[in-house]
Amino acid sequence: MNPTNARVTALLIGQDAFRDERGRAHVIGIFDTVGAANLPMAFQFAIYCRLHGEGSHVLILRVLDPQGREMVRSDPIDAQLLPVQGHQFFMNLGLEAREEGVHLVQAILDDGIAQEAPLLVEHGLDQDHAHEGGAPIDFAAR
Repeated sequence: MNPTNARVTALLIGQDAFRDERGRAHVIGIFDTVGAANLPMAFQFAIYCRLHGEGSHVLILRVLDPQGREMVRSDPIDAQLLPVQGHQFFMNLGLEAREEGVHLVQAILDDGIAQEAPLLVEHGLDQDHAHEGGAPIDFAAR
């Protein structure tokens, strides 16, 4: 493999993402839409990113609001990629959505946008995505 061919092979949004004691990745409750009775609304979620390639690369995960303003950005992650395996990265965070619309979760690899995942925040309740009120959703509670 050429060291410049690093690529994002998965970018998922879920209620939780982690690596277990056996090294397996788990992404629980994958979603792309959040509904709320009131805005602003605080909520928690996890980002799972998988890279393939070879060589030394820098990965940054970030979230943009519907206007393209950066809401949160990870510290740069030094990714030492080996061609024989994928490499997994996790980011758990809480955000306050101030407006409805499509937010973007982005994986930036070596200063370029490698992948985007849309996250729609809808004002109003529906039975598939909603929670009551503007209080934080505690996705970690089981």
